[in-house]
Amino acid sequence: MPADRRRPPTITDVARAAGVSLPTVSRVMTGSTPVSDGTTAKVRAAMDELGYRPNGAARALVHGQQPIVGVIAPDTAAYGRSRMLTEIEDRARASGYVVAIAILDPADADGVSAAVEVLLSQPIVGVVVLDYNSYDTVRLHSKLGAIPIATVTNGADADADVAHVLVDDRAAARAVVDHLLDLGHRTVHYVSVPYYGGRSHPRELGWREALDARGIVPPGPVASDWTVDSALMAGAVLAADAEVTAVFCPNDEIAFSVMRSMHDAGRRVPQDVSVAGLDDHPLAASWVPSLTTYRLDWGWAGRSALELLIDADVASTADARPANMLLPRESTSAPLV
Repeated sequence: MPADRRRPPTITDVARAAGVSLPTVSRVMTGSTPVSDGTTAKVRAAMDELGYRPNGAARALVHGQQPIVGVIAPDTAAYGRSRMLTEIEDRARASGYVVAIAILDPADADGVSAAVEVLLSQPIVGVVVLDYNSYDTVRLHSKLGAIPIATVTNGADADADVAHVLVDDRAAARAVVDHLLDLGHRTVHYVSVPYYGGRSHPRELGWREALDARGIVPPGPVASDWTVDSALMAGAVLAADAEVTAVFCPNDEIAFSVMRSMHDAGRRVPQDVSVAGLDDHPLAASWVPSLTTYRLDWGWAGRSALELLIDADVASTADARPANMLLPRESTSAPLV
């Protein structure tokens, strides 16, 4: 484990490594008094070597700025992430912080490094990382140095040394698949989506686990991506297979498209094919037929991650309970005999 994750380096460590006094390090950091180029270079080199970052809140106060909370996320298009960001911004604003959002592609390691440097040039007090497990976490921590972070994780390779909020995708997927099997379906088909690093999405893992637990060999998933057109094509493939009676989709938007494909192919939902999603998108309850889904409390996740970062009494988040639940609706029913 890198040393900077056990104990963040202090200004005293910087002074010792640079061979200068504490006031000299302070003058280099604040620019309040001129310091020679040679001494400045030694102090900067020591800061880089140790991964030292001046306290963001302190710097903000010195310069008359509001302290900033950074948020790193792969994108903002997905419903869950957009919901978390809304909660983070609302909670941060109420606590006197500004939010700076960096949309970083986990596959672009160099781009992540460059963007983090830009983020850290601001008076950052800490960073919330959404979809933490999708990133190269070792490199991410190396770039963040001693900056405090809180993460939202799906449970895969959860880092016990990092403050995190768990959104259990796998358990949610298992609950949806169990619901479909309990209705009497012999198996449940799945629309697969790409995940980072060539891994299976945690929701796909949950689908497989639910089937395996009942001794059912998972049918081959139908490949898609996160776009509407791709989901419609996946739905058309499933609709053409008369053996398909139940479909679990990795999110509600894909489920909407699959339902449309079933309609276009003349297959009724749920009489001929049951369709279920995950997330509880705002449109799920008003869709026709209304969509069976699993609600993940994304608002709780975003709010709790920020509280872990900025609240001294982090135990307060341990008392919160997410409003996660299976929501059976009209799009699922027992198969026709």
